[in-house]
Amino acid sequence: MRIRDKNAAKRRLVQMVLATALGSRRAIVVTAIAASLLVSGVAYAALCGGGPAEAWTIGMITALTNAVVGQIGSFTVAFMAESQIRFEQVISALAVATKQEGISANQVVDASRNAGETLLNAVRAQRINDAAVKAYVDYSPQTGQGYDACGTLARNRSLDKAFGDAPARARNRVATLDAAPGALVESRVKSMADRLNMHRSKFCTQSEADAGLCSVGSVPGGDANAALLFAGASNTSDEALARKAFIQNVIGAPDQKITQDAGKSQAGQAYLAAKNKKDALMSIPAYSLAMIDANNTRTDEYNGTSPNEMMKARVNAYFGGKEAQQWAVGLAKEAPRGLILEANKMAGLEVWLRQQQYEQGQRLEANLAALVLTGTDEMQADVDRKHAAVLQQTATSKLKE
Repeated sequence: MRIRDKNAAKRRLVQMVLATALGSRRAIVVTAIAASLLVSGVAYAALCGGGPAEAWTIGMITALTNAVVGQIGSFTVAFMAESQIRFEQVISALAVATKQEGISANQVVDASRNAGETLLNAVRAQRINDAAVKAYVDYSPQTGQGYDACGTLARNRSLDKAFGDAPARARNRVATLDAAPGALVESRVKSMADRLNMHRSKFCTQSEADAGLCSVGSVPGGDANAALLFAGASNTSDEALARKAFIQNVIGAPDQKITQDAGKSQAGQAYLAAKNKKDALMSIPAYSLAMIDANNTRTDEYNGTSPNEMMKARVNAYFGGKEAQQWAVGLAKEAPRGLILEANKMAGLEVWLRQQQYEQGQRLEANLAALVLTGTDEMQADVDRKHAAVLQQTATSKLKE
């Protein structure tokens, strides 16, 4: 019983020492180890021997205590070192994770900015491309200027110039006639003989040839055929001579020249007055016929074509022939701006044609006026005779009074 009390006292002593040195948790661990040693069979047998056992026990406890304390110290150092390492690893991992998160955020921002800039550049490039395509489509000769812009401009200018030169050519043609307004011939008989000789050499018909009057000419009946005026012919051809002869036959015979002394007489003055009136009236149809001739005369200046043939080609470019097919194909690929330009060109051509028709209408009105005046000559002569008779009767009555 006493031994047990001693053992209990020793255990309490060990616990106090360990609690003081290591703390409560470590003391519990050491107490458990010491208790296992003390209650072992060897310790118990030794304690039963008396004094020496106590010294041995104390020595063992001290040795074990030192061993435990050493192990605990080593464990503490190792544990703290390991804890420090783990802590640093955790801090490092957190730092790496934080850095990676920051880098990722920056990368996301950079990627978003780059994507936005790329999209902006793409949109800008697309707009520039669209503008370039639109400019090409709007102003390209194939899609934005109407059909064959350069060719159309050149042909329209040539056409306008050809008809612009026609009045001058018509005036020159009238001036070459033997019965031109204001012209007097040396011999009216000779002039008519020259017309007859020209007819027999160039314009003799088959019936005249059968009658033995002449040989069939290159243009049979050309000096009496108005259809030749409306067909294209070269200026140096026999058809051109036939036109001139036809116009002379329509105007009539030329007028005989008179001497200066005859022109001073009353009869000569009346003759010249009648000549002027005749020329004034006949100049209108003569100029109209010469205009028709000029508009259908082919010249080298316009590549062997006449103004009317040029106008026909321009109209056919829109309403007939191979050119119209090409024009229709060209319109199929035109942009809206090109279609508007083509419509304007067609409208301009229409206005130009109306101008030509207006000029023709003026010549027609002038011819009708001349015809009316010519038709009233007989009526005027009758009125003049009656007026003269009245004057004579009045003068006779006054003489009788």
